[in-house]
Amino acid sequence: MTAAADVGADVIVVGAGSSGCVVAERLSRDPTRTVIVLEAGGGAPSASALRLDRLPIGVGSDRVVHYPSRQGFDLPRGRGLGGSSAVNGGYFLRWHRGDFDRWSPQVWPMGSIEAAFDHLDGGSAGGGVMNVSSFADDELHPYAQAFEKHWRRVGFDPMTSAWPGVGIVRVRSNRDGWSRHSAAGLLEAALARPNVRMLTHSQAVQLRRSGGRVSGVVVGEQVLSVDEVILCAGTLGTAELLARSGVAEIEDAALWEHREQLVRFTPRGHLDRAGALLQTVLHTRDGLEVRCYNDDFAQFIDGLPPSTPAFGVALMKPEYAGSVSWDPVARLRVDLGEVSAGDSEKIRQCAERVVSMLDGEDFEELVKPGSPWIEPVVRTSQHAWGTMPMGVRTDWLGGVDEMTGLRIVDASILPTAGSSGPHATVMMVAWHIADSIA
Repeated sequence: MTAAADVGADVIVVGAGSSGCVVAERLSRDPTRTVIVLEAGGGAPSASALRLDRLPIGVGSDRVVHYPSRQGFDLPRGRGLGGSSAVNGGYFLRWHRGDFDRWSPQVWPMGSIEAAFDHLDGGSAGGGVMNVSSFADDELHPYAQAFEKHWRRVGFDPMTSAWPGVGIVRVRSNRDGWSRHSAAGLLEAALARPNVRMLTHSQAVQLRRSGGRVSGVVVGEQVLSVDEVILCAGTLGTAELLARSGVAEIEDAALWEHREQLVRFTPRGHLDRAGALLQTVLHTRDGLEVRCYNDDFAQFIDGLPPSTPAFGVALMKPEYAGSVSWDPVARLRVDLGEVSAGDSEKIRQCAERVVSMLDGEDFEELVKPGSPWIEPVVRTSQHAWGTMPMGVRTDWLGGVDEMTGLRIVDASILPTAGSSGPHATVMMVAWHIADSIA
């Protein structure tokens, strides 16, 4: 790893996060193709940063960059080798099979999607390059045990395959024991190849173009020439670079988010500190994910004021989008948008069911009676996607319609919503695209 130099490459990958590590590793298998990876942050995360009982996303962390939103929510995004895979909750669930029904069947046949997921998560047996495994029964926090017991009792079935569906979904996690297994390992292994280089602390500030083609990347005072640029900077980072460069219109581009309402409660008695934040969820037929968080978020995030534990009701398929826009002075402006009346009512009804659950028999030893309450504010899951969707703003392999020599391979290009969080699916997309263009 080194500082940026005046060099060129066949491919420049912007961002060494979850998707960038996958893309760079796969493309650099061809020894005749030179690959440079630009990362604005530093190198690999420390062992302490990867602990599942910590989320190193607080103010002052060198592992994230923070974006403000119009709603007042701080939006942290992973920074440094491994990106968000090194700082998130270690949640690695596939989307449901039906979530891909509107994707191009020619470019995204279900067999290829499944093969890409299997490469990453090892299929039903687990493993894969991301070392994925479900949390075992004897690893579950008492809240998670009571949560699953309740939903089984009222008629929901546990999901047992690698593909989740409506029912109780035990979280599959990218982990080594109680530590995250980040995407950093993929790129670190590839760096032994003579045709790949990673430049840390090297932020891409602009894309250079010649006519209708991207021809280089500006890093500091250097211009790196290139045949193809692949943007893997995350939905917000990619939007910012596109806007700054003027190579693709992002003004008022749609931005989608998983909005979430919390149900808080007062614990009854003392429990040992949770080893992981999220171990089990419920997926409903109307597109909600009910999340059993195992403790107060302040126990996981430095600098966050203490509060109470909370369970979440997340809107996975929102009716309304937000937007992003660009101001040269204010920089990237993020509007998470409004929650429709129908979605608000759906969330409210589910949150009331969670209150009843917490006040019921399955939680009577864990929750102070009468303490559960619904927060009035609808928050965000930190899952922005869809500003440059495939089939609309890019082709079905992320090639930008307005500009040759430019491809996007991150959550920006997800063309539909999914029933689970996006991390595993973003990495699946990165693997399939990289494998297709290699």
